[in-house]
Amino acid sequence: MIRKSNVWRAAPSLAGLLVYLAFALLWLAAPHLYAQVLWVADAMPQTPRPFNDFEAVLQAGACWRAGVNVYGPSACMHGGIFNYSPLLLHLPVGPQDTVAGAVALGVGFLLALAALPVAASRAELLMRVGAACSGTVIFALERGNLDVAIFLATLLGVALLRVNRWAALLGYGVFGLAAACKFYPAVLLGLMVRERGAQILAAAVAVVALGVLFGAHFAQAMAAAMRVMPVGLPFRGIFGAADIPFGLALLRYMPALTLYPNAAQYLAGVYHPNAVDMMQLATRILTIAGLVVGIKTAPVYKKTFRSLDEEKSLLLTAGAMVMVFCFYMAQNIPYRAIFLLLTLPGLWAMAGQRRVGWLLGAVFILLWEDFLRNMVTVGANWALPPAWAFYPEFGFFLFSEILWWWVVIQLTGLIVCFFGASLFKVHAGAAHGGEAGV
Repeated sequence: MIRKSNVWRAAPSLAGLLVYLAFALLWLAAPHLYAQVLWVADAMPQTPRPFNDFEAVLQAGACWRAGVNVYGPSACMHGGIFNYSPLLLHLPVGPQDTVAGAVALGVGFLLALAALPVAASRAELLMRVGAACSGTVIFALERGNLDVAIFLATLLGVALLRVNRWAALLGYGVFGLAAACKFYPAVLLGLMVRERGAQILAAAVAVVALGVLFGAHFAQAMAAAMRVMPVGLPFRGIFGAADIPFGLALLRYMPALTLYPNAAQYLAGVYHPNAVDMMQLATRILTIAGLVVGIKTAPVYKKTFRSLDEEKSLLLTAGAMVMVFCFYMAQNIPYRAIFLLLTLPGLWAMAGQRRVGWLLGAVFILLWEDFLRNMVTVGANWALPPAWAFYPEFGFFLFSEILWWWVVIQLTGLIVCFFGASLFKVHAGAAHGGEAGV
């Protein structure tokens, strides 16, 4: 007899797999219709060909092995450039493996959702199923983006942290390997604060030593990758601390009031003498203010956070660390929001606190952000003349960006709670061990 808890654990994975299968069949049977249906959930322009991001990485490796400079436009790269870690150029696969590799990642991701703590109620189960089928997840899997692999590595690393102290060292190694592939997972090494001094020292020495070796070997390639990091329009298909300053600066200095500028309009706004300075100053001020408010928010969550079990606490903090770090450091394409899925079990367990309930709802909205934006766009262009359609779309831009800021500030407070609880636990354990040894 199948246990109810096992069915509930598997339900988000099964729902996601059904949606994945439906899109796969649509792609095989009617590629152009596939692209049109996909637009509903996806903010980015699409072609009838999936797995573009995964193919681009494999193509870059093939070009690099052929002696092509992949950090500049080339015919081999179809005019594109490579801006990931140089380690990925050494993958022992090529473009011919795109579909097999991307499907394996996608199916693995959906199956891995069953490794999250089982839902405690029907309402939580429905929320998890909705999250697993969200536009953010569809986008990540359709692109075959490597954030999916980093998500899986994060789940594995967190699981190892919970086994024993020696397995925990291996878990930090997984985070380090993920960072060597895509840089930002290095922030997960902050979870080491939960360990005792000797473990922190051992892990830190290993990480620094390997980091120095990696940096020495790949220094030139890493510098080249950093120089070509992409910058996108802030109005759709992107999130980050710079979006509001960037967007307002563009609207102030572009010759036309539009969220869809052509190249000439965009360059006129960006290259206005005041635009870049205004954007950078405003972003720095907002970032500092957001971090300060986030830190001051921590006491609101302190008691409720400490009631979480270890698994939910670690998953919530890991997801929060990735999202907060990426939000403040760069612009991000929406597929990175899949890391919000890690926060859901912990947030639901804390949802008896009213503010956490609002936070949970905001996270769910952000997972469906692109779908909602597209619905606003369709409605505005259907109901209003072109000159007026700008205003509801701009209103949604501001709403979604403010919601991102509020969520990131709350997640910052939860990270601070984790650090406080971890340090308290370590100090208490050390004091108890000292007394026992007397």
